[in-house]
Amino acid sequence: MKLNTAYVRVGISCLAGLVLGWLTARLAALEHRLGEIDILLVVALTGSSFAWLIYNLLAGLIPKPLAVNEFKGSKAGLERSSKDEGLPGINLWNSLIDHAPGLILSAAFFIILFNIGIRLNHPGFDTTDNLLDADNFTWMQRIAWAGGYEFEMRTPHPFAYFIFRPMGYIANLILGDPFYAALFLNSLAGAVCVYLMVLLVNAILHNKTYALLSAALLGFSTAHLWFGSVIESYIFSAATLLIFFVILQTNQKSNWGLVLSSLAVFGITITNAAQTFIGFLVKNRNLKSFIRFSILVLSIAVILSVLHAAWYPSAQIFFLPSQAQAEEGFSISILREPAWRAMGRLVLLVRTVFLYTMIAPQPFVQVEEVGGTFPRFNFFHIAPGEYAYSSYDGVGAVLVYFWAALLLCAGVLFLRKTIRSHSLDLTAGFALCVLFNFLLHLQYGYEPFLYSPDWAFALVAFTVLSFGEYADQRWLQAVWMVFLVLLVINQWQFFNFVIRTITPYIYQN
Repeated sequence: MKLNTAYVRVGISCLAGLVLGWLTARLAALEHRLGEIDILLVVALTGSSFAWLIYNLLAGLIPKPLAVNEFKGSKAGLERSSKDEGLPGINLWNSLIDHAPGLILSAAFFIILFNIGIRLNHPGFDTTDNLLDADNFTWMQRIAWAGGYEFEMRTPHPFAYFIFRPMGYIANLILGDPFYAALFLNSLAGAVCVYLMVLLVNAILHNKTYALLSAALLGFSTAHLWFGSVIESYIFSAATLLIFFVILQTNQKSNWGLVLSSLAVFGITITNAAQTFIGFLVKNRNLKSFIRFSILVLSIAVILSVLHAAWYPSAQIFFLPSQAQAEEGFSISILREPAWRAMGRLVLLVRTVFLYTMIAPQPFVQVEEVGGTFPRFNFFHIAPGEYAYSSYDGVGAVLVYFWAALLLCAGVLFLRKTIRSHSLDLTAGFALCVLFNFLLHLQYGYEPFLYSPDWAFALVAFTVLSFGEYADQRWLQAVWMVFLVLLVINQWQFFNFVIRTITPYIYQN
């Protein structure tokens, strides 16, 4: 009898999936010129996705999705969550008091980011690619302008308009100005990242002072200050990634929070979904649950991408080769490059991922050299036969050695803990996230710093968590305080230089 029931479920699921896949393909074809192969791909993938979801619904697997008690070590996680560590408690007043330091720190960063953002973003100037390769001029319009949805949304952002347009509409409705709406949301995302880092570190180490220092370290990093101010998609990627890892660490009774946050990550930047898969597998170490989680996320993502393209004709479908070909222009075949270019790219990635992400160097500034009328900032320059890299002096030079020593110590402590425990925890997941981004951008993207928010949170989390056994020691907190003071000085000098450089061009026009 069970076998017959299973066959019925399979039959219903396949038939319904085929019909829904065909209807979805027809919707997409109304707004896109799709060839026969494209239509077949849409029908096949969306149909398979619908069929898988329907089968699991009929089998009763999705109504109670991925229960935490299936995961290894989840009992301890449930016990921790019952103690109200790192999550809002039942008593609202006590919860506000408990979270007040993190909220105040987050609010302070919102003010900082918003004020810097006003000086770096200008709706009347097309500064695309000028500010460390950021597309701030187009992204501010995509987020909040009335006709912003008409800008092309490439395949790396599978259903970004579904996420950004509702937020932009609400913010614009409240503030009455699309520019301030986009800037407000961008700064808010940066501030939320700071608060989420407090929650994450406190949930793991149960030390609020150390969690605040860790959040400040993320907030004052170059990646976070820059892209929390310059309107782009990447600070939103960082926020959704942090939401995922906070939920992952706190071990909720249902993993729908993980599924939804992973989908948000996927929708904004497709490659970042890999980081959610890495985190899920490292944290739970349950292959069956990992496969089920991954398929669920991918199935829904496939369907949402096609519906997104049908709703917004300017959007592309990420799994269609004909629409993904444009990304070849952003890829670098490092093994086919001359030796000097391959080595130069490798050194650039090392410097960007481990240094520029945290500590701002002296940028290269070009105007006439690139045929422009507005300064263009980059952290590297390619001359015939060699790469030139942004360098440090003064406080920045001291910070580089300071940070290198901290990273080295963090690596040693992480290896010692891993060898002693014979197991991997979420710290290893963050290390793997950094490694994933390093390997990805070794062959993708012109200015790698553009993508730095995707790994900045993981780099900071890995470093501070590796020192976790000493988190309550005053000497370690003092070390981080000294580092933060020097970092603030260096970052202020960097932003002051950038703002002073662009100001004459703004008033001139």
